[in-house]
Amino acid sequence: MALRWPESFRNREPGVWISAGAHAAVLGLALFAVAAPALPDAQEGVPVEVLTEQQFSELTRGERNAEKPENNPNRADRVSEKMEQREPENAKTDAPAAPTRTADTKLAAVDAMPLRADTADPVKEEAEAAAAKAEAAKAEAEKAAAAKAAETKAKAEAKAKADAAAKAEAAKAEAAKAAEAKAAAAKAEAEKREELQKLVEREQAEAEAAAKAAEAKAKARAEAKAKADAKAKAEAKAEAEAHAKAEAEAKAKAEAAAKAEAEAEHRKQVAEAKAKAEAEAKAKAEAAAKAKAKAMADAKAKADAEAKARHQAELANKFSPGDIRQALASKAASQSTGATGREVQRTASLGAATGNAQRLSPSLRDALVGMLQQQIERCYSAPPGATQGVVLPMLDIRLNPDGSLTAEPRVMRAGNNSVDQSIAQAALRAVRRCAPYKIPAQYAPYYNDWKAINAEFEFSPV
Repeated sequence: MALRWPESFRNREPGVWISAGAHAAVLGLALFAVAAPALPDAQEGVPVEVLTEQQFSELTRGERNAEKPENNPNRADRVSEKMEQREPENAKTDAPAAPTRTADTKLAAVDAMPLRADTADPVKEEAEAAAAKAEAAKAEAEKAAAAKAAETKAKAEAKAKADAAAKAEAAKAEAAKAAEAKAAAAKAEAEKREELQKLVEREQAEAEAAAKAAEAKAKARAEAKAKADAKAKAEAKAEAEAHAKAEAEAKAKAEAAAKAEAEAEHRKQVAEAKAKAEAEAKAKAEAAAKAKAKAMADAKAKADAEAKARHQAELANKFSPGDIRQALASKAASQSTGATGREVQRTASLGAATGNAQRLSPSLRDALVGMLQQQIERCYSAPPGATQGVVLPMLDIRLNPDGSLTAEPRVMRAGNNSVDQSIAQAALRAVRRCAPYKIPAQYAPYYNDWKAINAEFEFSPV
């Protein structure tokens, strides 16, 4: 079966391939840009012993009078407590070979001969000879090395001496150069200091001249200011004297006007006090007349009550049960049948025009007025700046039986000055604010006598 590309991958529509290639290129560039260089390998630290300059100099300097070191000396950090002993076969060097027999060598006796004699080994002897030769060569090499080291050390010392001498010459030349530079700098500094001193002296002279000029100018200005101040002070003094004179005249006029007003007020107060005394005397006379009339009325009422009691006693004495029975059994029509109408009158009729209602005694009336004044005084607020007035306000108060106001209270009498007027108005506000008033039940029968109260009220200024 033949393979076919999907419809979306046609050669005539290469957009998918271009998009894929572009995406792959972008991803590759991103990975290449993000890639970071490899970090360097961590190096293992090497332990280093730090030496001071003194230790290093002592280490490298050495001693001139020291003994010549041995060839290949064995180094020992400390003295061993026990000497090391090794077997001959384990020694570092072989044992020396036996001497060879010569013609002069005498033979030992047979008895003196050992039972077993070791024969010489030529290989061993060669080895020992080679070892001795090697030791000699090694000693020569060490000797040559020591000589070379001594020569190198001598050369180094000579070079060090030469360097030290060169350094000393250079230091000496540098010191001379520094001394010359220091001398030149000191000379330049001295010249600069001298110029600076001259500049300071010149500036001081200019400053002194400027100070003298400023002092002269300030002195002239102070003199001008003193003259101006003296002139202004004289003018102010003259103006103050004129003003004080005007104030004294105005004060004298005000005092004269106040004195005249006070005298007029005093005369007015005297006249008002006289009128008040006359009114009080008249009120007392009226009260006495009323008391006398009431006493006469009480006596008359008492006499009428006694007469009525006597009449009732007489009727009781004349009482006969038979007369009552006869009156009840009588069938005669009454003389009056009463008025007729569509409904019966159920309200009580008013009293007669000439009838007398119950009246308050003077003590009860004073007590009622005192209670009302106490209640009104709780609501009274003295006007600002007002003190006790000269003329007490007389108020007209109309009350209902429950203590509420029947009509608006009004001022019947008050003083003419502003203080008395403000106190009277404050009293009216207090009367309106405290309503309704608490009236004891014992005053209910006397309502017709206290429903209209005209009384003077005296309030504290606080």
